[in-house]
Amino acid sequence: MLTALISFACLIALLAYAYFSLAQFQKVLPFSTNNILILTAHPDDECMFFGPTITSLRTLTKSRVHVLCLSTGNADGLGSIRKKELAKSCQIFGIQTSHVKSLDLPALQDGMKNQWDASVISQVVKDYVTKQKIDTIITFDDQGVSGHPNHIAAYNGARTFVQQESSIKLYKLTSVSLIRKYIGVFDLMIPNNRKSIEMISPPFAYLTTHKAMRQHSSQLVWFRWLYVTFSRYMYINDLMVEKQEGL
Repeated sequence: MLTALISFACLIALLAYAYFSLAQFQKVLPFSTNNILILTAHPDDECMFFGPTITSLRTLTKSRVHVLCLSTGNADGLGSIRKKELAKSCQIFGIQTSHVKSLDLPALQDGMKNQWDASVISQVVKDYVTKQKIDTIITFDDQGVSGHPNHIAAYNGARTFVQQESSIKLYKLTSVSLIRKYIGVFDLMIPNNRKSIEMISPPFAYLTTHKAMRQHSSQLVWFRWLYVTFSRYMYINDLMVEKQEGL
């Protein structure tokens, strides 16, 4: 019993150390921007993958954050429910309802076997960017964090768009190895060159993301509870700028 208590105390101490070390890593997007678009594939992506980015932008900048979700997540026939859950989640993050949109296009239906055309996504993004005067897009990278083809397609579509619109900045969420993905905030202790933009959630921001995720009640099966506890993407986001051709 004593050994277990000591081990638990050591774990808490390590976690506290990691959080107190946040200040030396935390960086904000290195430019002034007015309208930032978080481009996702499914409802709950904004929590499971982009929580640290959204909470950092909401608390550390004056930028207006938008969320464009490319599908309603209707793979299991719950699209109408998940669309409402997305709206509730974004309210927890403090994102205006008018700045949240989920699509239900025949060409962009949720599914591991559904291949999304980059040109379709590019046009959708163009329409939204033009209407909302977006100057920065943040989405997945070419590995999609989890390898989901819809995540990867979101990146490919955004990349196709920004190659045609040089005034728009594209930042991509860095995918990491499976081991690093599930060590939570302790990933901060792994040395790296830190060339990416670090978005790190202190405890209050993590709790905000956790609360936002709880709005997606249709998705809260047992293994997602493990995810929101142990996934580094609930605590840490690394963003890399997409280099544009010819620039």
